[in-house]
Amino acid sequence: MIAKKILLSFPQKSAGQPMAMELIKTYHLDFNILKAFIDDNIKGTLLIEIKGEEADIEAGIVYLREHQIGVRDIQSVVEVDENKCVSCGACTAVCAVGALEMTVDWSLVHHDDKCLECMLCVKACPMRAIHALI
Repeated sequence: MIAKKILLSFPQKSAGQPMAMELIKTYHLDFNILKAFIDDNIKGTLLIEIKGEEADIEAGIVYLREHQIGVRDIQSVVEVDENKCVSCGACTAVCAVGALEMTVDWSLVHHDDKCLECMLCVKACPMRAIHALI
């Protein structure tokens, strides 16, 4: 059994489909909703951690895509735009778990596996180089 985070994007035409039931019943998958955003029945975004056998996860993803639901594998919902980042270190000061750190040559490194997705770094970045995917 494996687990992976995926970001689902729902266009208006995909609203109301029994996606959750299909993933559970047909593909034998478990999932945990990590974050959700719904914009007045226009579009929606859902971050889930999905668990199951690799073949079942892949089949479930095919099902979602066949129903016009966008699927994106992600490691973290926080991204650093390297073109905007000036490596000032402001984000590292607010990251209590060390997911953001400065190297000896003053480069910023984001450790996806440590990130708690608290979004404090997004607020702390003076260059707006850090943003949330959802």
